[in-house]
Amino acid sequence: MVTAFNVAKKKNIVCCIVDNTNTYQSGWAKEVSINITDFLIQRFKTQGYDIYIGKNENELLKTVSLDYSHAVVIASGMSLGLNDNLFPAIKKLCNTDFFIAGHVLDRNEKSFWKNAYWELHHQFYVINLKEYVELDCPDVGIQENIKHTQIEPLRSTECLYNDHEVAAWIKPGNTLKEYDMKCHGWNIISTALANKKIIIDLGKDIRDSKQYLYYEYDHVFLKMMSGIYHNQFFCNNFYASWNSDQFKNAIPFDGPVEQYITVGIGVYWIIYLERMGVTSETTVIFTDINHNTLQFMKTMVEEWDGTDYADFYKKHLPIMPNGVHRDLDAYIEYTNREWNEFVAKYENWQDIWNKIKTLKFKYVLIDYMSTCDLNWIEINRKTLLNLSDVFTHSPYIATQSLKYRISCENKLINNLRSIDPNINVIMTSRSADGYYPTTQTKTGRVGNFDLTDINLLNKTPWHTADWTSVRMLG
Repeated sequence: MVTAFNVAKKKNIVCCIVDNTNTYQSGWAKEVSINITDFLIQRFKTQGYDIYIGKNENELLKTVSLDYSHAVVIASGMSLGLNDNLFPAIKKLCNTDFFIAGHVLDRNEKSFWKNAYWELHHQFYVINLKEYVELDCPDVGIQENIKHTQIEPLRSTECLYNDHEVAAWIKPGNTLKEYDMKCHGWNIISTALANKKIIIDLGKDIRDSKQYLYYEYDHVFLKMMSGIYHNQFFCNNFYASWNSDQFKNAIPFDGPVEQYITVGIGVYWIIYLERMGVTSETTVIFTDINHNTLQFMKTMVEEWDGTDYADFYKKHLPIMPNGVHRDLDAYIEYTNREWNEFVAKYENWQDIWNKIKTLKFKYVLIDYMSTCDLNWIEINRKTLLNLSDVFTHSPYIATQSLKYRISCENKLINNLRSIDPNINVIMTSRSADGYYPTTQTKTGRVGNFDLTDINLLNKTPWHTADWTSVRMLG
């Protein structure tokens, strides 16, 4: 059965998610995979892609074969890491000439599989649907322990990613060979080669923009989970130099602002304050889960002279979390480019900064996704609270279900209402984006914000039972 989760037909590329949760070895693996897949679906829908979900790859491909140019086939539980770099990488790939792009693996005598035919790894591959239809929609081919004879493909001499099994491409050969096993994708690979179709690797851009946790093998899954927790460890200790959100040219707020509450990062907050208008009594409150971020913002307010932000950031970097292998010089160069482009827009930048840094500042270490109080918010003041993407923050989604994130969001909205319904709130995203049948409020008076009713969400096959609640969550 194929579920058409989201169909608007605005793009030629379609996302096909293969639900493999029945193959996992533990309940924890299934839980993590579902959390990550829920977020994956949200991101694909937000990016405008149609999404189909099913357990059978052949049914999925045949369902979408006539309506799109390319199908991106993704195994459930595929992580996007800490960014959305996957989407431009997919678009770039689909502008090239190929029939199959994937992790094409040489399972020869040197491999764990011992003399198996080539594998198209199930975690992520892309099919040119026009050529797929021309070949009468061949089955992908499941893994089978069976001796058989096939023509041995020719492969690139180049081995990708320091792995002798990964070829940049394979082409038709002319030598028969006896194999002991058929791996996933054997049939579509052999059919493609017999018809001289192009088979290539996904490329570094896509490979670096995703991660699969190998839920089917508990010993591998447990090892991969350490990377998920390291993302959280990294984000709880390192702070970015620049805003991940796009700069908003207009903040919907009737200034001047008397109390501006915001997550701490970058320099956009300075211009937002300038445009909204401030008074000598305006208070700026930085809130964050990361103590180092708050310390940096405090140092910035007290010590930065408003020039050469990249150099200032470099001099006040926190201790780098253990296990991070990041090119800091390249990151500082990126920061410098962003800073120069930003500051060139404001001839009176120094005057703006000199005014803003004289305001009153407070710093609140808080996790909006855990137990917290809001007694530091002053009532009856013209308040703007910028929550950014706190309820869809990618480092934490693997260990926080969408249902839980909805509950936390509802709870915060209710608590803010009880303090002052006139508090203005800005959210970059809502927890249920991509699942709710209507567009939810993201800006304005918190008293006008709608709570998310879990019973109204568009449900994926694995949430038909648990996405219900007799009472409003939160």
